[in-house]
Amino acid sequence: MRRAFIQLSASPEAFLTLRSHFARSHAVICICQYILGIGDRHLSNFLISLKTGGMIGIDFGHAFGSATQFLPVPELMPFRLTRQIVNLMLPFKKEGILQSSMVHTLRALRQNHELLINTMDVFIKEPSLDWKTNASKQAKAQKDAGRVLEGQSDPDGNSLDESWYPREKVNFAQKKLEGANPSDITQRELALGHSRNPAFSAIKEVVKGDRSQNIRASSPKSGLSVETQVECLIDQATDPNILGRVYAGWEAWM
Repeated sequence: MRRAFIQLSASPEAFLTLRSHFARSHAVICICQYILGIGDRHLSNFLISLKTGGMIGIDFGHAFGSATQFLPVPELMPFRLTRQIVNLMLPFKKEGILQSSMVHTLRALRQNHELLINTMDVFIKEPSLDWKTNASKQAKAQKDAGRVLEGQSDPDGNSLDESWYPREKVNFAQKKLEGANPSDITQRELALGHSRNPAFSAIKEVVKGDRSQNIRASSPKSGLSVETQVECLIDQATDPNILGRVYAGWEAWM
């Protein structure tokens, strides 16, 4: 990617301009897609403008954490920040424009989170057919496992309504906008779809991270500052222990 950007540039100044636009646009996309739980961020779901260097995200088929909850190989990272992207930003890597742009974007979203959550209420009042289907499947799975989710069913296991599923998804978005630790959100989403997986406990430990190496592991579950939340997001997105467990088609090595 770095070589491609150099070839696009007529001068060193042009390279810096293209790279800066790429970094800022990608940072904004990463934070926005994290709040909405957009997953399946493989290479075919990104485009780069050859004129401006800006990043463009496409294909939002997996939203609100469904890539973590439903994919056979769950997606454990909040967004795509692989070494091709990080090495483009040399010598600063992720600590420069990328991180500062993420902080500014997340701060703006958190300051206006009431408006965003109110807008998302439409998913509760008018859930899509996919969400209704997922709600029914999840209710059956929880009933078979002898567990019930709050608002999902009564003590006899009879379904009360299908709004619990979209309500749960919007609740995750609200927690993100209130400073939740991203690894805690990922663990909750994993529990919705993979709690019966024999490897569930091991996967949770990978998501938690190592307290001696990962800031997300030593940070509280909620109440994080914007800066700390972004550090935890980057830590989770670039953790080799997570990237090494991704589905091969995601191409985490790129």
